[in-house]
Amino acid sequence: MNPYRALIIDDHTVTCKGYKYFFENAENAGSIPSFDLTFAHDCESAFKLINGINKQKAVFDLIFLDIQLPSYPMERIFSGEDIGLLVRSFSPLSKIIVQTSISDNHLLYNIFKNLNPEAIIIKGDLVEENFVTCIKEVLNDVPFYTKTFSKLLRNQFSQSYILDQDDRELLHLLNTGVPSKEIAHRLIWSSSKVEKRKRLLREKFGVDDKNVQSLLNAARRSGFL
Repeated sequence: MNPYRALIIDDHTVTCKGYKYFFENAENAGSIPSFDLTFAHDCESAFKLINGINKQKAVFDLIFLDIQLPSYPMERIFSGEDIGLLVRSFSPLSKIIVQTSISDNHLLYNIFKNLNPEAIIIKGDLVEENFVTCIKEVLNDVPFYTKTFSKLLRNQFSQSYILDQDDRELLHLLNTGVPSKEIAHRLIWSSSKVEKRKRLLREKFGVDDKNVQSLLNAARRSGFL
């Protein structure tokens, strides 16, 4: 039987080494089947690997996806969440395992609703036993969530909201200091649409004043920047 293929997308070298260690230990113990591992460390390299799946006619069985990654604005890829949406379009048979240190309810809810990943691992919960269980469950089409995320599910993500790709791109442009007129030009929006989307973002983040920095600070606190 050919080995499974796993893509690990994480910008921390130590984390990638940890996953390699977990895979090797579990395979040597016979706890999981054999895997070929591929690594990507930012949105650009991950985008090119996912975008090339159709040409190579090769599919990654599992994709371990960190959320906070260096962005790739040229292709409107601003986080691991955008990479996950790309996976859903280009490689629907791949199973997504989100691994993240994020603990903010709002951002986790956004990821859960937008990506519907097969597993969510909060990095603080990750031990080798959880890792092996996750692999087994996901390969058998059973969702897997570590205890911190399961607790959030039980609490039903009170006061949660969802940001789409336009919201995330607008936040990215605002965060890099692009003025509203230039934003309208880049996104091919009217000036009124830019202002409307900014107002809706202020409402989502509970920001009362119109100061852009207040909006950015609120988005940053919730882990969206």
